[in-house]
Amino acid sequence: MKNKKNIALFAAFISYSGTERVVCRLANELVKYYNVTLVLMFNTVDLAIHKDVQIIPISKMKHHYNHAASTKLKTFLYSAIIYSKILKENNIDISISFLVKQNIINSITKMRNPKLKTIISERCFPSKTYDSTGKKLVKYFYNKNDALFSNSIHINKDLSENFDLNIPSYVLYNPIYTLEQQPDFVKNPKEKNPFKIIAVGRLNPVKNYKSLIETIPLLEEKVELNIYGAGILEEDLKNLTNSLKLNELIIFKGNSNSIDQEIQKHHCLVLTSLSEGFPNVILEAMSLGVPVIATNCMSGPLELLNDNEEVEIEIGNFYKAKYGLLVNVDDKQGLAKAISYYKNQEDVRKNYSNLSFQKAKQYDISEIGKQTKNLIDKYLCVE
Repeated sequence: MKNKKNIALFAAFISYSGTERVVCRLANELVKYYNVTLVLMFNTVDLAIHKDVQIIPISKMKHHYNHAASTKLKTFLYSAIIYSKILKENNIDISISFLVKQNIINSITKMRNPKLKTIISERCFPSKTYDSTGKKLVKYFYNKNDALFSNSIHINKDLSENFDLNIPSYVLYNPIYTLEQQPDFVKNPKEKNPFKIIAVGRLNPVKNYKSLIETIPLLEEKVELNIYGAGILEEDLKNLTNSLKLNELIIFKGNSNSIDQEIQKHHCLVLTSLSEGFPNVILEAMSLGVPVIATNCMSGPLELLNDNEEVEIEIGNFYKAKYGLLVNVDDKQGLAKAISYYKNQEDVRKNYSNLSFQKAKQYDISEIGKQTKNLIDKYLCVE
């Protein structure tokens, strides 16, 4: 459209995971202000994209978690070559990338075209997420860009202290769609019905579903655990569930395009990650008034559930934070106690439901969209 600047959002694909959902929401919001081109490394779009957003997949392949390493490398190298051409053909004024592979390609593009404005977005806690090679690449490439934004102050601190980041860095929290009216509170189950727990996220090592599954036998109460997501550990986790004879209590639901509706049906949401960036699923549960239990991992849960105020959690126990319960990473005994606490204290759950619903409103897409626009405009104006 006339008088609108041209921006590119660069991601691997659009699916149900946290970063992809953020990119989708930002694309749909930023199209109000710019001509938005969504460039994807793989031809996978599982979420609804605004009709005015131009989508350009670099590869014709759909994304799969079990792609061979050679396929991933070829796609990366081809994308690194083609991406600059796509930007030129579409007269892009500023290129914004998400996650490390796309950030590196954006950096290479900037090095080839110094006049191009580039902003990269880190969504993981680098020191805990990347191997030695990844860390060297981050340290070399990230400073080639005009600016960086992440979704946690802890990520920016880690990049500054451990990766020598010296470009301007900002924090833009994950956007969500909030409701005007709080959904009905899910009361504690009657005697014969299970306490329903939901977990959402990719089935990969960092989400630590193994710890969650192994917590279930420690509970005296009858529970039902529904796990939503897909990933490379699916078969391993199903085998673990079978070996513990928990098939009647733990159900693997796969991906869902109506995850908000599914979350609402549960008494609490549990996140057991070893590390995070800024977990979308906690935000989504809070926005629906569903109480949360989360590991106090780097980064995100402390910011979301306790306004980033540091806590000490006794091993084998949990901490009653401002907007939910926190447990130590990989502490099955502490997690079991937290679940039991919610199960036996309906008034506490209801209070957290109300508090978290109100807290989530500050992350509404309209507010985060404006903050993102302000950041983009700042660099569009730089000569």
